[in-house]
Amino acid sequence: MSTRADRIDAAIWAVAGAVILVASWRIDRLENLGINPWSIPGLTPIVVGGLMIAVAAVLGLRSGQNEAAVDAADEAAAASVAAPGDESGAGAALPGGELQGLRAALVACVICFAFAALSLGRGLPFAVDAAVFIMVFTAVFSWREWRAQARLPAGLLTTAVIAIVAASFIAWLFESIFLVRLP
Repeated sequence: MSTRADRIDAAIWAVAGAVILVASWRIDRLENLGINPWSIPGLTPIVVGGLMIAVAAVLGLRSGQNEAAVDAADEAAAASVAAPGDESGAGAALPGGELQGLRAALVACVICFAFAALSLGRGLPFAVDAAVFIMVFTAVFSWREWRAQARLPAGLLTTAVIAIVAASFIAWLFESIFLVRLP
């Protein structure tokens, strides 16, 4: 991705994070009900909005620092595409890169929608649904890499363990700390 696109992405994410942070900050704190400050409504979105701004700032800074490296890589890729008799396919990934990014984003949206709208709260406990979601999401986006490196069984096993641990921790966190009743 170009550094210009990274800067645009950084700006969009920073604005989205700022909107989330400000909207969350304006939520009623319910102090009149004696709510513990660590369980106030909007605390999690405040943290998420702040983290989005921080990550956007890092992306913006990295895009500026890497501009020269990206320009050199683009020139080298263009030279390899234009080289006569080059059968290595080095330039083959250039034209469809954005399409692959859009396809990946669409697949991610479909998986998230399936989890949120079709699976969550439909019978299985939250921890099981979350573990399956984490496992499927990670496997879909890592499958090619695992196959290319001949690590398919190890990748699946590692992902399964991480999915189970993460889903269990998330369920515990919401039920025990945030006192949210999960499906």
